[in-house]
Amino acid sequence: MLAMNKLLGRLSTIPALIIAFVLFVSFIAGVLPRQKAAVEIYTRDAGSPGLSFFPKPDTVYKMAKAYGTEGRRAYIQALLVYDFVWPLVYSFFYLVFIHLTIGYVHGQKAARLSSIAMLPGLLDWTENVLSIVILSAYPERMDAAAWVMAVTICLKWITMAAASCLFVYGLAAALVRYIRGK
Repeated sequence: MLAMNKLLGRLSTIPALIIAFVLFVSFIAGVLPRQKAAVEIYTRDAGSPGLSFFPKPDTVYKMAKAYGTEGRRAYIQALLVYDFVWPLVYSFFYLVFIHLTIGYVHGQKAARLSSIAMLPGLLDWTENVLSIVILSAYPERMDAAAWVMAVTICLKWITMAAASCLFVYGLAAALVRYIRGK
């Protein structure tokens, strides 16, 4: 853990923050809308397990059925391409931003809290692997995997909320410190 925090300290620079911000905004503005439109052709109004808070197995299988064969294939392709990169992008942005702002306000020991920002991305990847397994096996039901995926998705959103709270706190605290001139 100490080695990881040292690495985070070296990666957390203003140029890295600028790069992470540009990637983050580019992904949100360009990649995600195009990918969503491409997948929505198949998913229509069925929704996505990853955007639910706790999708139960029956819900996941209703979605998989609604997607159809081509839709499941397109969804898996999206998980392997854009949803592999997206967790890297948002995790990197959150990690660098939280590390810099919390470190600026409270010092490097407190900046270690930024490692919390890795959890949503890791859980997102776990969710993606489980989604691929479930969709690839369809119509065979894998309820145990679907329940694990539901818990993983729920934990992803909870840890994303925690990381977002740290992000907002870091931003506010850094602005207050900067304005006060400390």
